[in-house]
Amino acid sequence: MLEVLDLQQLQGAMGAFWGVSVRGATAVQRERCPNLNHGRTNPPVRYCIECGKVVNASLVVGKCSDEEHAKNRRQRNKYCSDCGVQLIK
Repeated sequence: MLEVLDLQQLQGAMGAFWGVSVRGATAVQRERCPNLNHGRTNPPVRYCIECGKVVNASLVVGKCSDEEHAKNRRQRNKYCSDCGVQLIK
């Protein structure tokens, strides 16, 4: 059976699918993260290293150490893939 959506629900669904924010009849493109983990069904990391957003909430990760954060900084990661802490400003 098909579900009938009102305009606000449809705009929210469109925004979630296409990565845009819809206001009235105009679509405003949001800046999209270049990291491909956002599109994967089961990414190997908990947080995105580019934007810091959660990409796999089901992954359980232990506590990070300063050594791991230093290694991630040397690899030019903006955020830690395990805890989501911002490493480079």
